[in-house]
Amino acid sequence: MATHTTTTTSTSTSPVVADADDATIKTLLASFLHNPALLESFHVPRFKLRLATIRAWGVREGDHLLDIGCGQGESSVALAALVGDRGHVTAIDTASMDYGHPFTMRAAHDHLRQSALGPRVTFHQADAQSFFAEQQQTAPRLDAAVLCQSLFYFPGEHEVRALFATLRAAGTSPVYVAEWSYVPSREAQTAHALAATAQRLFYRYRYRPEAGREDPREQNVRGGVDKSAILRAAAAAGYGLAREALITPEEDMREGEFEVRFTLGEVFRQRVAEAELSGEQRAEIVAAIEKLEAEMKKELYKDGTGIMSMDVWAAVFELDK
Repeated sequence: MATHTTTTTSTSTSPVVADADDATIKTLLASFLHNPALLESFHVPRFKLRLATIRAWGVREGDHLLDIGCGQGESSVALAALVGDRGHVTAIDTASMDYGHPFTMRAAHDHLRQSALGPRVTFHQADAQSFFAEQQQTAPRLDAAVLCQSLFYFPGEHEVRALFATLRAAGTSPVYVAEWSYVPSREAQTAHALAATAQRLFYRYRYRPEAGREDPREQNVRGGVDKSAILRAAAAAGYGLAREALITPEEDMREGEFEVRFTLGEVFRQRVAEAELSGEQRAEIVAAIEKLEAEMKKELYKDGTGIMSMDVWAAVFELDK
């Protein structure tokens, strides 16, 4: 089954199929530090989705890209594979080099640097604003900025607005964005959407910017900004939506299943019980969890299976002329 992409422009809508090339996947796996035991259940499906997303954006061979929120380099290495030897990926992230389990950021980056795709990627521990400030005199060529499912790590819409403002000040265009759609297009995606909703509520209510460094065990879904919030943030900085696509992950993509298990698990429930929340806030989160529990009782999810991951919204933003 192929990853399906429906592309929308201002004038037309047409379905296309983006198939991940087996040779490319092998190169990515050799270049990215991973757990072999999770090859088929985690890494391969994620790389297939990354490649489909990058192709939906229209990234070209020879492009020089800024990958914002690169993490351990999963998106960076996929971008590097497609831009070729003439292209380059400058990857930035604010996380500590000791962050990550079972592999730290440092170990993952070092592994990638020594791989066949290593010469195509440069890592910087920085946010976008400090990166551009430090690079004023020796700024690398940049054809576009990339936000590949990294915005759900942002605390909220305010921070996303600030990022787009920084990109605008640097004259960066286009900006490639990919995030979960948060709107199920198929019934089996509902559980993933509900799990994400519960996690977004919890993070929103307990987030304290003055608290300093976040717990490295923090959940995946944080501010979880959705399409409407991203559109507002981009527009406020003078970016218009040039084109967009919805990408339906293949059935072997288990991200939705992982998020559902986490949301219904004891760790998340305990965090909700122990967090400094108002009674109303706690009740809202508990209600979201209970709604997910009710959803999971449907025959569709018998034995905890049948959960589909949500669609990915892939968008291209360009500075208004």
